[in-house]
Amino acid sequence: MNLIKLCDAILMRNRPVYKPAMRFYKDLAFEDIPEVSTPLIKKTLSANGISFEEGHTCFISKCNLFNNCNTDEKAKLYINKTTGFYMCSLCKHSGQWGQFAASLSLRKAKKSEAKKKNDNDFSELRELNESLEIITQSTQELKSFDNVGFVNIFNKFKLPIIAHSLLESLDIRINSEQTILYFPLRNVENEIVGYRTLNSSTHQESTLPNIQYGGLLMFRPIRSRDSAILVPTISDFLVLSNSKLSASIVCLPNGVNTLSQYVLPSLEKFKKIILWLGSDNKAWDSSRNFARKLGEKRCSLIKPSEQLPHLQNVQDFKAIIAGSHVMWHKSITTFGTLRAEVLSDLQNIDKVQGVRWKRFPTLSKILMGHRRGELTVLTGSTGCGKTTFVSEYSLDLAMQGVSTLWGSFEIRNARLARTMLQQMAGIPLGENLHLFDQLADEFQKLPIYFMTFHGQQTIKIVMEAVEHATYIHDIAHVIIDNVQFMMGISEEQKHMDRFWKQDTIIAAFRTFATRMNCHVTLVIHPRKERDDEDLTTSSIFGGAKASQEADNVLIIQDRRLTAIKGKKYLQVVKNRYSGDLGIMTLEFNKKALSYAQKKPKEKAIETRPEVSESEETS
Repeated sequence: MNLIKLCDAILMRNRPVYKPAMRFYKDLAFEDIPEVSTPLIKKTLSANGISFEEGHTCFISKCNLFNNCNTDEKAKLYINKTTGFYMCSLCKHSGQWGQFAASLSLRKAKKSEAKKKNDNDFSELRELNESLEIITQSTQELKSFDNVGFVNIFNKFKLPIIAHSLLESLDIRINSEQTILYFPLRNVENEIVGYRTLNSSTHQESTLPNIQYGGLLMFRPIRSRDSAILVPTISDFLVLSNSKLSASIVCLPNGVNTLSQYVLPSLEKFKKIILWLGSDNKAWDSSRNFARKLGEKRCSLIKPSEQLPHLQNVQDFKAIIAGSHVMWHKSITTFGTLRAEVLSDLQNIDKVQGVRWKRFPTLSKILMGHRRGELTVLTGSTGCGKTTFVSEYSLDLAMQGVSTLWGSFEIRNARLARTMLQQMAGIPLGENLHLFDQLADEFQKLPIYFMTFHGQQTIKIVMEAVEHATYIHDIAHVIIDNVQFMMGISEEQKHMDRFWKQDTIIAAFRTFATRMNCHVTLVIHPRKERDDEDLTTSSIFGGAKASQEADNVLIIQDRRLTAIKGKKYLQVVKNRYSGDLGIMTLEFNKKALSYAQKKPKEKAIETRPEVSESEETS
């Protein structure tokens, strides 16, 4: 049996069986979002007589979840200050804040019932030990190879060569076929709780048995200080571990994509964290988002102009690290603080423009890519295909690693997911049902999450869900389709009330996009206008706030019903980043439900500086 599948089978044995509705997409239900805050956590702990200390990201206390933990001084409970998520370093038990609060109430009311659960307290720990034992028995320590054999293996895996003596500290293992390397993941107590694997053929990295045990690939030098350098790949980790630095070297479990709350307790002990995630725009954005999660006051950043360690032949790592700049600053800043960021933008002008659409090269040419921290407004007449277009527009980005949160208030998530799945496949799903499982498995790997709201919702509830998802899943793109459905507009409401409510929603998302460095796309219906007139920025429903606050305004113009040779096209009428405006023809492929552009026959676009509304738009 495949080793990975065998480990998964052991971990799943004896666990509670949950039977959610069949689906191949990830939901984010509002009822799953804990009502928790830092003051509430403090109040609850104090009210139950639980002493605690406040760390950078967690509250730390003695674990009293189970009787077994009460007798061991190593049993520490880490409670996330933002989400209330808790985990014990000894019994490996973890859960949401609501479960923890309920367990405290249960122990007060029914102490005898709590004792009955004592036998199963360490079931997860036993399962973990079994899976680790399987890996140990089926693999060999890399340090047992001589220097020639070790070098040959690292060359096979395309890894940088390190000193053979370093293998004593890293405890790297390899399978009998020499196709998979196992790098140990250690938790907050420095215990091995899993392995980071690297495949020689695919060069893909994965985590065994599960990230929920809070393990990190970490190297601590003999004379280590209370500082750590965070890097995204195993190659970077090996180079810096071999460079004789005084700081600990930590390899993030999911690169620059997400920073799981499971691993935050393992980083609590470091007073200073240096983020060295790369030189592209995604690494820069991730650095800022991770710093907010880790605590900006203790985080420094290696500026993006510095390439990753393994890409340089000779480097003075100590000088580069000494030149890192602090992420945190007060509300009022100076150019001196921003100078390094401005220089980095100029030195990496192609990289900071944003993630470019592969399906819509014309749109990429106009907007220069999809950037965090911006607000995009999309409008178009009823039935013109706004939802179909924006689903493919977001799918394109998600397939490039942009974590996406969908808020569909008008159509069901299942229907939206079906559309996106068919757009990804490029073929009619109904005629190719034999491929469904394969396509669904690929789609499920994409970083796409769906809010389970439908119909009218208050902005407070929606923003709570959006901010929760952004913290947990490091969301980079939020889509709201559409604003009117979310408000629940009815004809009975007064016009001023409707405009005021929409302006409030737009202001909330504008603030969120800037504060959380997350791109927000809002779909808004236009006012009712004559069919023979093109829509403009003033056609957007509501007041002028939508077009004023937006960085980008996109309009789907549909002239097919009003002209013999009329076409449907996407018009960019506002582009705050570069000022370029233009149009992109939309040709619909019904079988694929796709607007993806074909190879251009002629020059596709004419761009120019922004013009006044009275001038004709190309």
